[in-house]
Amino acid sequence: MDLKRELTDYEIGGIGDIKKHTLRFHSYRIGTEDGKLTIFAEYNPGQFPKVYKGYPSGQELLIELCNLNLELRNKSLEECARILIRWSLENMHPYYFYGDDVAHLEMNNDDPNGFWDCMVNILESYRVFVEDMVRDLEQLYTDTMTAFAIRSLMEGKLADAQRIYDGVCVPEQENLLREWYRTDSAHRPLVLQRFVEKISKLNMGLEYDLATGQIQLQPSVNSVVDAAYFGLARFMAVNASALDDYGGKTNIAFCQACGKAFIKRGNRQKYCGTLECQSVRNKLKSKEYYYREKAKGKTK
Repeated sequence: MDLKRELTDYEIGGIGDIKKHTLRFHSYRIGTEDGKLTIFAEYNPGQFPKVYKGYPSGQELLIELCNLNLELRNKSLEECARILIRWSLENMHPYYFYGDDVAHLEMNNDDPNGFWDCMVNILESYRVFVEDMVRDLEQLYTDTMTAFAIRSLMEGKLADAQRIYDGVCVPEQENLLREWYRTDSAHRPLVLQRFVEKISKLNMGLEYDLATGQIQLQPSVNSVVDAAYFGLARFMAVNASALDDYGGKTNIAFCQACGKAFIKRGNRQKYCGTLECQSVRNKLKSKEYYYREKAKGKTK
């Protein structure tokens, strides 16, 4: 996919219903477990992990993870480990294998230093298998772009579907557009049905809410990837609200300077908010202004 071309009109569902605590640790180390390259969170006395109530918005999380996948592509596992550590330090720990430890700590009034030393350093509960994470992110990217392409095909926007799907790396027999072109118009809905069913399933389960004392049906979320799939599912389904976590609808676009995805805040926005890309935008605007004025005979 050519990420320097703008992608518009895709609204991603919010994930505000997910109330689990998430954590950001202060440091990680690289090691192995069962022969697999692994990054482990570290805890030093007094350096408690930063606690968040829930996940970022569905839009922000999906954008972050799709861009992270592009950064990881064609890198060695050692390089991927360093990139994943940087991302985790800037954002949050990716996997939660044993539930909500923060809620357990708050309910039992355990000694925080002893608790986190045990969970993080002794039991090594907060670990990430690098190869598994890389694979999960690639699958999320494939499913996300497949979802966008399917929506474009449903709306009759074939050129958009081709542009969106360009960066998807799948075997030829699993290529959405190949199957679309090979199928007559009467049977193309069956192609869409088959590829929608290929998108990873969202698991649901019952949870007891400690705050309300109620049993709720919630998505089963054990990682940032699971949370992103929840947002993607809400985007795809016509019977699920596509409102974001800020109460409005949000579009995703790809910056024409750096190619990374970002949340559009205006219909004409083509560049993300980084200083580098805004500088590119300003230079182009100045250049366009110069030539407009020159054409009018006002600039020498």
